[in-house]
Amino acid sequence: IFEKKGKMIGLFPAAIIEEKREKFLHSHPGASFGGFVFIKLSLEDAESIVKGLENYCCQNKFHKIFFVQSPTIYHNERNDTMEYLLHWYKYEVKEYYISSMIDIRNNKNSIEYLHSRKRRYIKNYLNNNEFTIKWENNFEHFYPILIKNKKRHHIKPTHSLNELKKLNKILPKKLHLLLLYHKNELIGGTLNIIANKRCGIVFYNMINFEYNHLQPAAIQIFESINWAKKYNLNYLDLGVSQQPKAENPLTPHASLIYFKEQLGASAIIRKAFQKTIN
Repeated sequence: IFEKKGKMIGLFPAAIIEEKREKFLHSHPGASFGGFVFIKLSLEDAESIVKGLENYCCQNKFHKIFFVQSPTIYHNERNDTMEYLLHWYKYEVKEYYISSMIDIRNNKNSIEYLHSRKRRYIKNYLNNNEFTIKWENNFEHFYPILIKNKKRHHIKPTHSLNELKKLNKILPKKLHLLLLYHKNELIGGTLNIIANKRCGIVFYNMINFEYNHLQPAAIQIFESINWAKKYNLNYLDLGVSQQPKAENPLTPHASLIYFKEQLGASAIIRKAFQKTIN
């Protein structure tokens, strides 16, 4: 916690990670992004925060600082002062992640965000009474589809079933689970999270691939745009599109990026900063 004249001006949520006899201050290894959290910062205050963090690391014998700074779409106001100071203080951009977001700050109808081909699928969905959507946090019903989706890429979900239930309790009214049915058969689900008053995240967009021809993933994003507009959000973050377990973390998942572009998304960058503390 960083304070000025007894008033909090910034936070740096972090954990201790030890690797190869080195001690990292890592913000935060369990989160998609973190870094410095602040509302407004002058150049002077930003510099005092960076110096304060480095002094803390020296006093506690940390070898390195690592963090993924929050993307600007999550900020209440655009302010690049901190990033400027990080470069000035020799922080290295260790990794870049390509993410996708839909800007919903206008009065467009949800279907207008989509490219023409996707619009045809959505119009068919809207005129087909065999589809049903339910907004209910039935994680037990959703979790088997999540497991099967991740298994296709030889990875496990970020959260266990119990962790999803716990998050739902500690973040009341922030987690919103969409379940998509076709002829009463569950064919997909999307977990959306309200991060703050400006931004929501599509954290999981999972489908039963036996029904892929019905375009459930596109339907679920379309309904998520409706959801975001309902809650007066400015942006819908569709998450990063890197290749799972690729040797180079920059490796793009081209087909996933193309899918998101077809749904009206454009790219934003998440930057991972690192500095060795002498």
